[in-house]
Amino acid sequence: SRSLKLGAYEVHTAPAGFSSIRHRASGEIMHACTPPMEEARALYVDQSRLADRVRLDPAALPGSAEPGAATPLVIWDVGLGAAANAMAALLCWEAQATAGPVRPLHLVSFENDLDSLRLALRHKSRFPYLRHSAPDAIAMRGTWKSRQFDGLQWELHTGDFQETLRTAATLPPPDLIFYDMFSCRSQEEVWTLEAFQSLFAACGHHPAELFTYSTSTAVRTALLGAGFHVAHGQSSGVKTETTIALTPLRARSGLFTHPLLGPAWLEKWHRSHAKYPPGLDPAGRAAFEQLILQHPQFQ
Repeated sequence: SRSLKLGAYEVHTAPAGFSSIRHRASGEIMHACTPPMEEARALYVDQSRLADRVRLDPAALPGSAEPGAATPLVIWDVGLGAAANAMAALLCWEAQATAGPVRPLHLVSFENDLDSLRLALRHKSRFPYLRHSAPDAIAMRGTWKSRQFDGLQWELHTGDFQETLRTAATLPPPDLIFYDMFSCRSQEEVWTLEAFQSLFAACGHHPAELFTYSTSTAVRTALLGAGFHVAHGQSSGVKTETTIALTPLRARSGLFTHPLLGPAWLEKWHRSHAKYPPGLDPAGRAAFEQLILQHPQFQ
């Protein structure tokens, strides 16, 4: 039988019978409490209203226009892992494309260690969402285009995400960001103010929404400090809440329904031990406090 371990990862099977990938050193499990696709759909696909965002109204298309001529919807899938979030988006798009005209979808994944995907691909009976031509192609070649549907493409950027942001000048700006890195305990550097500042530098000029499972005060504070507007996300699995961040253009569009953090959250922030990013001197702390208090969403 094929090994259930590869590199830093192993297959974990929950008491309920579904399988996930576990990071062996930290013990952290991707999608620990619900099957990977259930969590991927609830937190990322349904919450971002992906089906609605890609569906085109045939009546609104100019007479000669093909759906493929519409502007592609771009998703940044940050932390590909075993590809549950990417596949949930891809399968959602395919379902809509089967039913009627859709915008093209450009899926851009980022990952620094492909072993979790390679391991899951060796055990497709445990990860049935991978029974599709796309994830094998992504693991082997880093790129895939649908033969069945025009307008569906997926590309992978391997390596450190911050480094990729600095060097990949041709990245299409995202409409949606699925931010699904390992937690602060395992991968602290991807949840810092600096990490979100570099992300904002890459997408802040565009109307974008970011979705993540973390609700920590430190993470929400870092997102606000970087320039995002931050909203309460819906519950997902065992989490009673998730987090949504919006670029200013998206926040001002009035096209989102998520409640922004307000006075109650600011009260919590004032009392929190995670009020400031680490490493600030007293003057830096005072300046950061003003940055948060004067943030447009609290005015």
